[in-house]
Amino acid sequence: MALSNLNRRHFVAALAAGGLLPTFVVSAATQTPTVVRRWASGNTTLAPLALLDDHIFFNGDKTLGRIDPDNTALTWNVPHRLSSNAVYRPRAAGELVISGGQRELGGWRQADGQALWLHKAILQVGTPFVDADHTYVGDGHWLLALNNQSGAIDWRFAPDTDDCTAAYAPTVAGETVFFGPGDGILYAVNRADGKLTWKLDEKKEWQYVRQMYVTGKVLVAGTYTELLYGINVDTGKVLWKFKAGNFINSHHVSGDAAYLWSPTGWIYAIDVATGKVRWRHQTTRYGNNAANWGHMMAEIVTFENQVYCLDMKQVLHVLDGVDGKELLRIPFAHDLRPTVSPLPGKRGVMASDTGEVQLVQW
Repeated sequence: MALSNLNRRHFVAALAAGGLLPTFVVSAATQTPTVVRRWASGNTTLAPLALLDDHIFFNGDKTLGRIDPDNTALTWNVPHRLSSNAVYRPRAAGELVISGGQRELGGWRQADGQALWLHKAILQVGTPFVDADHTYVGDGHWLLALNNQSGAIDWRFAPDTDDCTAAYAPTVAGETVFFGPGDGILYAVNRADGKLTWKLDEKKEWQYVRQMYVTGKVLVAGTYTELLYGINVDTGKVLWKFKAGNFINSHHVSGDAAYLWSPTGWIYAIDVATGKVRWRHQTTRYGNNAANWGHMMAEIVTFENQVYCLDMKQVLHVLDGVDGKELLRIPFAHDLRPTVSPLPGKRGVMASDTGEVQLVQW
């Protein structure tokens, strides 16, 4: 969203006139959002939302539901009947949606919400990765391949030790599933039968691999430390490491760039091929709170060449994906869950802290 030079000058002049100019200038315009549609989800607490085929799927402590953003009524909303909260973002699997929490994972029909199967935890269900045929998920120390049509376990893979709990999602590239169960090793296993292809032992650098994305031949892996890795998907060779300077809460990959926020006070855009910093945007200058962002718990999202960052002060920041310049700030007057789903036409779907799903215009 482009800003005119006149608007920038007026904004800075107003700050200076009021004696509010911080030691680093905030040039982004501020836009007040309008809630144009609200849906009661029936949940007290919502998990992160999912945008699947132009529809929003939500889940939480009680229900699983589907929303068409252009309709005032819910498409459907059903009790999920899990024994604990649904905490993982819904995932699409062909005509199914996969949802669940640490005790169960299940499949529901996208068209009407009919429950089709339920996998009960062997020990504890981790975050799933879903493709058209299978749901790959850690359960205890195991990696399971669940059949999307029946929920049956088609194969399972055991790491070198059972003294770990696979909490974070595996990922898939081609015929390989990548799995980091928490023993300091990244495993690459055959997608068809779960047999080991290669493994990378980085115990000195990490315990958990927190998030993984594949683009081209590079696996971008965020560790439960301050390191982001670029790894060759065919060989397991480490191509590069990026040290963020502090704990990485989460990262996001879009195209040939990886985006992350570090509590040192910067958002980085990293070149996936080289691990080099393309740009960085300062969010916090310690000792000067005037223009600081809130901490970020929501995952960074990209949409239409822009980077969306929701902070814990309930402000949605929109950055230019090319150079990291902040284009817009959108402050909300009420508490939000850490999730944002941008839509065309300067819109987005948000989740309130009271269980309401909202269509917002800015």
